[in-house]
Amino acid sequence: MERSRGGANSSLVMMKRLTIAAMTALAASAALAVGGSLAQADTTCFSPGETHEQVQRHGLIPLNDVVRSARGGGRSDLISARLCETSGNLVYMIAMLGRDGKVQRLTVDARSGDVINHR
Repeated sequence: MERSRGGANSSLVMMKRLTIAAMTALAASAALAVGGSLAQADTTCFSPGETHEQVQRHGLIPLNDVVRSARGGGRSDLISARLCETSGNLVYMIAMLGRDGKVQRLTVDARSGDVINHR
């Protein structure tokens, strides 16, 4: 069965978006690995298991709820989201790819859900 032109164009657009998302995720991972802008030197981030433990222990807002809220109705694709302790505060550091192709970085207070920083 032959594809319609609209289907082929949609596939091409989706492929481009996925490529951009993958490249952005790779760049964000590299920035984390060398202490880049997603995490500061005095910041300790937790593994998924440790994050679950911290949420239970401290009554934090679950990461999924914070990410859902940060995505704003699905207008962004998630690149990374981690619970971190920085300067004695528990925060979620979130990176998203907006529909415009720009990376958005948010720091969200893990107890209140308030956005501390948005770049």
